[in-house]
Amino acid sequence: MGFRLPQTFDRVTTLRFHLSFLLALSPVVILSAVNHGWPILVTVALSMASAWACDELLRRVRRSPEAPDWGALLWGLLLALMLPAQAPFYFPVIGSAFAILVVKGVFGGGGTPWINPVLAGWAFLQAGWPSAFPAMEPLTGDHRTAFDLQATDWLNANVFSWVSVQLPGGYLDLFVGLGHPGTALIVESGTLALLAATVYLLAKGYFPWEVPTFFFLTFCIPLVFAGGNLLHQVFSGALLLNLFFLASDPSSRPLSRGGLILFASGAGLFSFLVRTWGVSSDGVGYAVLLMNLFVPWIDRRFRRKSLNDFRLA
Repeated sequence: MGFRLPQTFDRVTTLRFHLSFLLALSPVVILSAVNHGWPILVTVALSMASAWACDELLRRVRRSPEAPDWGALLWGLLLALMLPAQAPFYFPVIGSAFAILVVKGVFGGGGTPWINPVLAGWAFLQAGWPSAFPAMEPLTGDHRTAFDLQATDWLNANVFSWVSVQLPGGYLDLFVGLGHPGTALIVESGTLALLAATVYLLAKGYFPWEVPTFFFLTFCIPLVFAGGNLLHQVFSGALLLNLFFLASDPSSRPLSRGGLILFASGAGLFSFLVRTWGVSSDGVGYAVLLMNLFVPWIDRRFRRKSLNDFRLA
């Protein structure tokens, strides 16, 4: 593949870009550790350390003159968030090694792979150990926390009663990341922090609004017409992480505005199909990976007419 370096047209340095993402996602890790215990911190640390070590090894083998930009640390963090909370400690090591040495090493071209390495590492682990990844279960009120019981009752009595609507139990737990079983993904326990990080990064202009907007619309609109549970689908699994962070990765998304819209729309539609009729535990990552394969064609089809058409940040 050709030389695709996103920092060529970025408004911030690559180091600052990656550091901002790392800092913004750190509260997600903290909330997950509060809910599931210290092993979460070990899993995240192993994933980030393995990704950094493999990237350093790859740089030395290639004799790359470029200074480290913390991109591997960010990939390791994102991969860890995609793992189950009770994942064995060798999962992040194997996944990070595959993402860096295989995906970046083989498809990296000029240093940035056109296939998202985080999702490729996640798909490799899910293909090798499918039973370790939890299936998406319907929302029930069997494991509601005291917060959900009290807050739901208060909202139904004082807010939703004015419009003759009742909020079912369990949704507030889902929104704030409480009440998840030990088999849930790490990112599911930090939903509220993930949304806060997204608002901050969007305000800073660190990823284009086209990707999450069209991804969200093409996922939610057919889901509503199909009679799906919208709130449960949005706040369960790794949909939000894929929506805002993995689909928006600068190195594996199209460059032009029209290309971004097509890419995000395809990812959202395929996510709906996989979530509705697929057999995978959470196949949103596969939808983004599938659209990654079309990025070279999309970039050729939607050629940039001017520098104003570049949407890199």
